[in-house]
Amino acid sequence: MNWRQNPQRVAWLILLASFLLCCLLAVVVPLGGRSYLLHAAEAKTAYVTAMAGTVQLRAPNADDPVAVTDRRAAAEGSQVTTDNTAKALLTVFADEAAGQVLGTVQLFQDTVVRIERARTPRFSLSSDPNQLTFTLQRGRVRTTTQTADGRPVRADFVTPQASVTLGPGTFDIAIEKGETVVRVRLGTAQVIAANTLVTVHSGERVSVRADAPPDLPVTDALNLVLNGSFDGRLAPTWQSVSNIETGKGLQPGVVTQEQNDGRQMLRFTRTEEDGAPSEIGVQQAVNRDVQGYDSLVLRLDVQLLYQSVPGGGYRASEYPVMVRINYSDIYGKDLPWVQGFYYMDLPTKSTWDQPTGEKIPLGIWYTYESPNLFDLLRDTRPARINTITIYAAGHDYDSRVTDVALTVR
Repeated sequence: MNWRQNPQRVAWLILLASFLLCCLLAVVVPLGGRSYLLHAAEAKTAYVTAMAGTVQLRAPNADDPVAVTDRRAAAEGSQVTTDNTAKALLTVFADEAAGQVLGTVQLFQDTVVRIERARTPRFSLSSDPNQLTFTLQRGRVRTTTQTADGRPVRADFVTPQASVTLGPGTFDIAIEKGETVVRVRLGTAQVIAANTLVTVHSGERVSVRADAPPDLPVTDALNLVLNGSFDGRLAPTWQSVSNIETGKGLQPGVVTQEQNDGRQMLRFTRTEEDGAPSEIGVQQAVNRDVQGYDSLVLRLDVQLLYQSVPGGGYRASEYPVMVRINYSDIYGKDLPWVQGFYYMDLPTKSTWDQPTGEKIPLGIWYTYESPNLFDLLRDTRPARINTITIYAAGHDYDSRVTDVALTVR
């Protein structure tokens, strides 16, 4: 058709096309804008801290890894590797300036983790969760995730055998002898393999073999500690303990219960600035026979906010968080086992005893897991656990503790 022969028809075609295009734009532009506002996300930088040994970090598109001896930023696509002497802590902040942590991943020895995705919604209108995605190629990790400003979090771990989706909580994921083993300390995990989904709750574990659906969840271990998350009334399960020099009007520290991001916890504080040593905490009478078990492990989550005494003090015996387990060994002798936590090093050339506790980052929730105490204390193997005490020691301090567990298998 020659438009010159029928210009009226051509005009109508142009008018109709313009109208349809206008309608299309009137729908697509608002929907596109709405979709952008609801689903746009911004990448977050993760930080790798070497907790022991030398940790290797390979940046995206890099041929060779670099050594992490202290703390280093890691972008999406980075790979973190520990050898048989190293441990690392991976931290992702929702708001780095405010110190608001979205999630942490602790890498144990001989572990390889790739950071696939660390994103938060760009706009407050979005209802999308904060998202973390990792690939666990080998080894073992312990991850803690939490809500940020009321926004939920979703963390995904992909292993050679399964896909694991986590909400807020504390979880342990390991590749052991060709299997993926997921343990849930707090929260809920969904494990998917061979088109089968299994939900795992607190205190349970599940195993997944290659090319097979997940096993049914089973109870992970027997926890000897009651109310290790410090919910509700503490007494009579937990009793207050304190130790400070009397007769001088000195004030001990304070133990308070707090709740943050749905987690209940204990907080130890003392801000007297009088240079007086003080101990404050809680104690539980366990009174359980542990003979016949093969494993005895202490786990707890610790956050250090302040310590006035560096290291572990003059005699390496004062830490802002300490755990003391009083036990009777197989020979009937009553003995203590003590573990402390600190973040402040001793000054250079200090003549004080070197700290024997575990150094952890300031202000970050850190999950501690002891070695098998039956192996560690093999010469005085525990036969009965008498008491467990969670406390702070020093001059002034500020610290938090939750999810205390002493498990046997």
